[in-house]
Formats: sequence, structure tokens, C-alpha cells
Amino acid sequence: MLDFVRKHSRSWGIKVLLWLVIIVFVGWGGYLYQTRHEYDIARVGDHFISTSEYTTVYNNMVEGVRKQFGGSLSDELMRALNLREQALQTLIQHYLILRGAKDLGLMATNDEVRLKILEIPAFQSEGKFDAKRYEYVLRQMRMTPDVFEQQMSEDITTHKVQAFIKGRAVVTEDEILADYHLNRDQIKVSYVVLDPASFEDNVSVAESALQGFYRNHEDRYMEPERREIAYVVLNREDLEKEIHPSEDEINRYYEDNLARFKREKQVRAQHILLRVKPDAPHAEVDNIRAQARKILDEARTGKDFAGLANKYSQDEATAKKSGELGFFSSKQMDKDFSAAAFALQPGEISELVRTPLGFDIIKSEEITEERTAPIKEVRSEIEKDIRSQGAQDIAFKQARNLRDLAYARKDIGKAALEMKMKVSGPVWITMSEDQPAFPAPIKAKLFELGEGDVSDMLELPKGLAVAQVKSIKRPQPIPFENLKDKVTTDFRADQARGLAHKRASEILAQAKEKGSLADVAGARNINLRQSEFFSMRDPDKDLKLLQGPSLNSIFSLQDSKPFPEWPLELGNKFVVCQFQGKNPAGELSQEEKAEVSGRIVRQKQTAIWKEWLTEISKTTKVERLKEV
Repeated sequence: MLDFVRKHSRSWGIKVLLWLVIIVFVGWGGYLYQTRHEYDIARVGDHFISTSEYTTVYNNMVEGVRKQFGGSLSDELMRALNLREQALQTLIQHYLILRGAKDLGLMATNDEVRLKILEIPAFQSEGKFDAKRYEYVLRQMRMTPDVFEQQMSEDITTHKVQAFIKGRAVVTEDEILADYHLNRDQIKVSYVVLDPASFEDNVSVAESALQGFYRNHEDRYMEPERREIAYVVLNREDLEKEIHPSEDEINRYYEDNLARFKREKQVRAQHILLRVKPDAPHAEVDNIRAQARKILDEARTGKDFAGLANKYSQDEATAKKSGELGFFSSKQMDKDFSAAAFALQPGEISELVRTPLGFDIIKSEEITEERTAPIKEVRSEIEKDIRSQGAQDIAFKQARNLRDLAYARKDIGKAALEMKMKVSGPVWITMSEDQPAFPAPIKAKLFELGEGDVSDMLELPKGLAVAQVKSIKRPQPIPFENLKDKVTTDFRADQARGLAHKRASEILAQAKEKGSLADVAGARNINLRQSEFFSMRDPDKDLKLLQGPSLNSIFSLQDSKPFPEWPLELGNKFVVCQFQGKNPAGELSQEEKAEVSGRIVRQKQTAIWKEWLTEISKTTKVERLKEV
């Protein structure tokens, strides 16, 4: 589709930011490419979802969650998040959207795809699309233009459908006012807090009760699944040592990437900085300007600039280096600083320059004009890049051959022996424990395999790898005797929570009967607290943890209904409260109206979108072919 563009574009530099391409796929978190697959995991209409496609989406989710939770991501939390199911549902939804787009006539056109690709900075050289750069980036991603353009088409299609469906959301004046008062009207309550921790001393701990609690909550006390992995790593650095670029290769690389070797005009300069805050009073600014003027006069009368910088400059990074800044381009400095520096000839000293940091005095030392670096200057850089790219290509081919042979032999050890490669391991791994050999996304892929399965090629920081799951130890209950202290702690907390809830329910019932929470709290010698006026938008500092049904319940209170129907949950604690008054919000301003309207529109768009997905799923056959 982009052939005509490729034929009429100029060459480009090899080093690119690949993530600029990846972030294009914002519609559903697109996968990079599909490797061959052995079986399908689900079917949406006439499209089959492959295992490799599913695994890539799942790995992306795992990596995102791991970045969010860091070292606190446990196997138990992984099970609770149910990412395996979420990944499958994400793919099913993606293909439902494409099916719906076809029915609506909203599929992306070739022109839309072409124009979108032309706009991507990672494919541009000097602000224009560069076909060589485009093809090189895709090679780095192990992707063909056809596959990339298909994925781009799907991404554009998804955005078009979302814009069309969500565009139906409208908001009325009544809805805006109702939402405004719900979030801005203030209430005041009196309340008591019951902390389960204060009930733990009342919990009786019997051996039989502990055993029963352990059996009923066995899923809390499981050894994580463990997998025994044997693997072969193709180290990129080792392969680079075997590559020796020829003169022809170096010259061809240089000619193909001239744009990369362009060097901007640069200035080498010294400076003296006297700091002034941007919001400093005029008197302070005038005082420091006068000090800077005296230093400038000294410099222009022949005083050693380096000595003045050492003595007066308040730039901690350069003062002890005689104010030396080294070479810099105009884009690297503040625009006013650059304008002054680039207007000087070597040896000249600037006027005072006001920047966000204060007052600067600049002395130009040397100028290098814009140029293209000669090949001898960048030769080592070119050789390094050729070796790196060559090593990647060799690693890819060898890993692919090893994978195919391991599939055929059903044993990575035998395949490695035939190919004269070293096998590492076997090692035991879990999803939650750190394993230097396997970053989190790689472990996620290994946990998708069955016993005896050989992985596809795995991308490691130092190269490529192929692995085999030699054996699997499924999650097993940890014996009660090994966990008795933990079970006891959990049992006490669970029972104490039940006692706290029971006490809160009793207090609420008595308060309703007497019509006064204060009387009940006084009779029970419980501390009665008073809130300030607060709203959903600006919660009370001590009631911030109220959420969901508890939050809605407290804001439904009024004179005719002063008590909630049940004790409210405040984090792990319970609250019983009584309505004390209401302070209605003031008149809605135009700015507030716009904010409320925008939020309601977004909420409605989400609801309409979910409703449309539900409807399209009813008319499209969705079949799960394998459990995840």
C-alpha cells in the first residue's frame, strides 16, 4: 500500500526510538507481530485467536501490573487480578469491534492508514517520511510492512468506531444540576468508629477452630506453582565478536545514513551565573543586576574570566571548572542564553543575559559550524552498529533453527547438542520470585507453556533465548503445622472483624430506637466524634476511606432518615453515624458546569460503549477453544 511512498523517500539514520512506533497502538494495546502458532485459543466470528497472539497481550498486561506493584506482586495477587482471563477478553473485544466496524461501514481506508504512517516521527528524517527508515524500524521489530499496516488499519478502525458510538452521549441541564449537588452539597454527621483490632483480645482460639479456618481458606496458604526450565541463550555480545565489517559495508552504511551524521553548529563557552528567582522582588533583581554589571566590567577590562567564574559564579556544576560549559547546540540551552552565545565571536563577552536562573555573563571560546562528520570520525560508531545488527540477525536465525529442532526432537538438550550450543539449567522458577535469567515478561511466557513444551524465541536484554518446561509442580497447600502462627493471626483478625461488625450493628439498632447516637455512645463509654461539613468532592479528613455503598449511604442521610441502614465500612473499620445537618452548594458557575458536563459525558460514553459491545457480542459467535 505504501510502495509509492517508499520509492520516493530519502535515506535515514539507523538509531531510532522504537517506542514511538509502539505507542501508536493505543486502541487496544496491539501486539507486535504474530509468530507461528500450533493451536488456537478462541474464535470470534470467522477469526481465530492464536496462542501466540494471546500470550503477547497477556505478557503486556503482566508487565504493566508488575511496574505498578513492583516487588509486592505476589502469586496470590496475580490470581486475584485474573489477568489470563482479562487478556482473552481484551482480544475478544478487539475482534468484536472490528466485526462491528464492518457492519457500520467504518473500516479504515488505505488513505487513512497511509496518512497516519506518514505522520509517525519514528519514520521521519528531517521532518519528512523516509521509506528506508520505515523499513529498517520494522525490521528491528521483526515485522513486515504488510503486518504493520494491517495492525495500523485495525487501530484506526477501533478509534473510528469508538468516536462514532461514544458520540451519541448527550447531557441535559437537569443531569448536570443533579450531579453537581450530589458532589458539592455538604453534610455533617456525628459518628463512632469501631476498630476490629480492639476486639482481638476477645477472640477465643481453639485448635479445631484454627484447623477449620485453615481448610476453609486453603487458597490463602498455597505454595506457588513452580516450573523447571532448561534454556539456551544466544548472547549478542559474543556474536558481535565474530563479525568484522568490510570496507564496502562501512562505506555503504555511511552513505545510506548521512542524515544521521550531520552535526549542528556548536559553541564552546564559559559563563558566570548570579542566581535570581523568577518571582524575586524588583529591589532584589536590581541589586543582583548591579552586582553582575560590576563583574562584567571586570571581565571586559581584562580580568581573567576563569578566575572570575571561580570566584563569583553561582552555578555549582561549572563554577569550580572556571565556568566551562563545553560544546553545546542552540537547542540545548535556554533560548535567550543561546541567542546571546551564538551571536558572539570567539573571545567576545556578552552583555548581561537574563534567563529563568538569573543573570548570565557568557564568553565564547570556540565555534564549530554545521557539518557532516567525515567517515573516519564516525567509523567506530558505524562498525559498532553493523556488528550489533549483524549479531541480532545471527541470533534470530540461530534461535529460530534451535526452536524448530527442539520442537522436532521434543528436547532442547538434544537440539542444543546437535547445534553445539550450551544448555543452562534446569532451574526452578515461580511467577513472584526474582529470577535474574528471566525478566517478568519472559516468565509470563514460560508459565503459558505446558509440561515438555518448547518456547518460541524469547527476547532477553543480552540476546535471544529458547527454553523448555521440563516439569511443573502445581500449587500445593502448605501444611498447617508450618503455618500455624500465620493462620492464628489471620483467624484472630477475621473473628475480631466479625465481633466489631456485630457490636456496630447493636449500636446502630439502639441509636435508631432512642433517636440519639450520642446517648448510646455515652452509655457505652464510646468516643463520639463530630465531622466538619464535607462533600463527596471534599471529604472529611477522618472519613476519606468511605467508598462505594458506604459513601453513597452517608450522603443519602437527611432529617427524615438520620441513620444509615447498616454500619458503614471505613477501610477495615466500621462506622455508625447520625445526620446532623446539610449545607446545599451555591449556584453553579459556567466553569463548574463545563467540568460537570464533561465528566457526565465521559461516564455516559463508557456506558454506551459497554452497551454497544454487549449488543455486538450477541450477534457474533464467540467460541472458547481452550481454557486459559
